[in-house]
Amino acid sequence: MYGIYRTTRKLFGSWNKAIEAAGYKPNPVKFAEKHTANDAHICDSFAEKIIDDWLHERGIKHERNIKYPGNPKLTVDFVTEFHWIEFFGLAGEIQEYDKLLKKKRRICQKYNLKLIELYPKDITPENKLPDILTEKQIRVCST
Repeated sequence: MYGIYRTTRKLFGSWNKAIEAAGYKPNPVKFAEKHTANDAHICDSFAEKIIDDWLHERGIKHERNIKYPGNPKLTVDFVTEFHWIEFFGLAGEIQEYDKLLKKKRRICQKYNLKLIELYPKDITPENKLPDILTEKQIRVCST
C-alpha cells in the first residue's frame, strides 16, 4: 500500500507530476482545491469525487462529512445506510495523518461502526470500487 507513493515519486519525481502525466490538474496544496460531485456534494479531493460519483451513479444514498461520535472535530468522508467509508489517500505519507487514521479506526471499533477503508490503489490504476463496495455491503436505494 505504501509503496505506490514511493514508486510514483521515483518514476515521476513527485506525486503531482504523476497526476499531470495522467492528464489531471494537481492539487498543489493538500485539500485546497475542492471538487463538485455529480450529486452536488463538495469533495476534498478528486479521488473523493470519484467515490461519490460511483455511489451516486448506483443510487446508493450517502452523506458527506458526518461527525464521528465522541469527537466532533473528526468527520468521515461518506456514510451510507450501514457503512462509514473513508478514503485514506495520504496513508503512509504523513505521520500525523497516520495517527488520525488510527484514531478514526478506534472510534469505529468503540461505537461499532462498520468502516470501509479505501486507498489510492483502490482507484488507480484500476478502479476496484465495484469489488470493494458491493451492492451486498452497500444497500442500493430502490427508486
